[in-house]
Amino acid sequence: MTVTAVNYAKVLKELSVSEKSIQDTREIFREVRELTESLENPLVPFESKSRIIDRVIPEDMKNFVKVVCKHHETGLLKEIFEDYDELCRKQAGITKAVMWYVTLPKPEQLEGIKAFLCREFQVQKAEIEMKEDKSLIGGFILQAGGREYDWSLRGRYRKLEQKLTRR
Repeated sequence: MTVTAVNYAKVLKELSVSEKSIQDTREIFREVRELTESLENPLVPFESKSRIIDRVIPEDMKNFVKVVCKHHETGLLKEIFEDYDELCRKQAGITKAVMWYVTLPKPEQLEGIKAFLCREFQVQKAEIEMKEDKSLIGGFILQAGGREYDWSLRGRYRKLEQKLTRR
């Protein structure tokens, strides 16, 4: 998360751009990799880039994309959209977490983890992205709000190893 991307995301949030246009623009950049390459290319004149933007980007997103392009920050668009999503979640009182696990937690365990996240970050709702990682040996790792909670066996082994080597 760069400061520049966060600032662009804040501007995008303040603009009166429809959610559909933002999602459509995100999809265009995700699906057409050549578009990002063309807009990032310093050898392509801005006038040509502007014509491309006028042809493929939704109307209420054109000016935003042109400004990003003019300041040579097109490579940050993916990050800008991610930061925009984070701002929207924050405003809605939602936190996002990533959970690496060995064994998928039971629904009641998952609800307990969500309740923990809501208390910890003072939010109304927690969304958890689940990722399997057998290298943890057992347990899980939870990342949210720039913090990491390591309840894995691999993490506990490392802590024990550090403790023993300090003696």
